[in-house]
Amino acid sequence: MRRLGFHVSIAGGLLNLVPRALARHCTAVQMFTSSPSQWGRAPLDPREAMALRRALRQADIRPHFVHAIYLLNLASADRDLWRRSVRHLAEELQRAAMLGAAGVVFHLGSVGEGGRYDRGVRRVAKALAEVRERSQVSVPLILENSASAGYTVGGSLEQIAEIIALAPEAEPLRMCLDTAHAFAAGLPVHTEQGLEEVLGNLQRTVGQRRLRLIHANDSRYPFAARHDRHQHLGQGYLGREAFRRLLNHPRLKRLPFIMETPGTEEDDKRNMRTLRRLLPPEERPPLRRGA
Repeated sequence: MRRLGFHVSIAGGLLNLVPRALARHCTAVQMFTSSPSQWGRAPLDPREAMALRRALRQADIRPHFVHAIYLLNLASADRDLWRRSVRHLAEELQRAAMLGAAGVVFHLGSVGEGGRYDRGVRRVAKALAEVRERSQVSVPLILENSASAGYTVGGSLEQIAEIIALAPEAEPLRMCLDTAHAFAAGLPVHTEQGLEEVLGNLQRTVGQRRLRLIHANDSRYPFAARHDRHQHLGQGYLGREAFRRLLNHPRLKRLPFIMETPGTEEDDKRNMRTLRRLLPPEERPPLRRGA
């Protein structure tokens, strides 16, 4: 069965995740474990975490991923920010282990104006090794490609591959390919030939086996604009046919597709309908009970 889903809010409590995911017809899901724009957070209740694991299993929503907060900057030359980011991501791995998550997706960070990307790459690699040592759990670290906005690291597959090569102690290391970020950074995932080129390069650099999920997002800005702004599927500059090719590409068919599109629950339902209709009828996941 194809696994399609959204990033879903846990506002009001962890156990709100499953009914919200079911309402959106999710067969996979992504979540924050705390506010994405704050460093502080309350500890997870082990009983509530176990209850969420059971509820996800009963609803057959899998895999489920944790996304780290937006404040992390593992590429920063600011030592205090770098250390705080390392501590927070290590704790996020431990929280993900409690929840039985399939991995923690995270943004790599920015070198800042005037910063050197080669040094940022090395700082990210060093951070990941320390995160693994501090966390003492084997939950995969999932590096997300960037839109190359604001001097961010990870806009190229080569940078991501170099970080992985420099951090063998941090394994398991995996990758998330965000379609809007790739498009914004100048990776031509929106055309048939371009998609083949990108996937071929991914195989040569990062390695196909490391690709763990797709963030399926359209873009509000044109190709190579270096702006990270998501749009509803088929309503942005990637377009509907780009997502048809992505969904049905032989190299990507076994991967979960997670949407991070803007708006309301009704917007999410429309995006899910769009995504489902791009699949052959026999490959569409069944509509979920409780939706």
